[in-house]
Formats: sequence, C-alpha cells, structure tokens
Amino acid sequence: MPFRHKPGSVFSVEGENLDLAMSKEEVVAMIGDGPCVVKTLTRHHLYCEPPVEQPLPRHHALREAPDSLPEFTVSGQVPGRAGH
Repeated sequence: MPFRHKPGSVFSVEGENLDLAMSKEEVVAMIGDGPCVVKTLTRHHLYCEPPVEQPLPRHHALREAPDSLPEFTVSGQVPGRAGH
C-alpha cells in the first residue's frame, strides 16, 4: 500500500506526558528511514510532518514482504557535545 498524504499534512500521535522526558528540539521522529519533522510536542500530542515520498522500512533487508510499510519511531537526542 503506498504512503499517501497531502503535502503539508502532519502525523498526529496521542499519549500521556509526552513532553516530560524531552523537549521538541530533542525529539527525533522517523517513518522508516525517513525523518518526520516534529512541529509540535505537548503533554498529550506530538505532530510531525512526514517525508514527501514513502521511505523504506528501517530494516527493510530483514523484512519478509517487499511491500512492508515503514514503522513510526520516536526517540530523543540530548543536545550538546559528548563528554560534557
């Protein structure tokens, strides 16, 4: 199934206490191997703008089906230099 969205549309993720562990600037959201640019992070919502074209799944070589949809992942990135 192809990845479809209108340009400028956003993905919405709902949850609890989403902004307690990290700030908007520290969030790294990915759809497969493509970035989903975080636009807003609040206590209950994360909104990000997906890539224009459907990215491959991050571990596409390990997937059995060639038409596997990419996964959505969110992680954090601590700003600053290593060792400080």
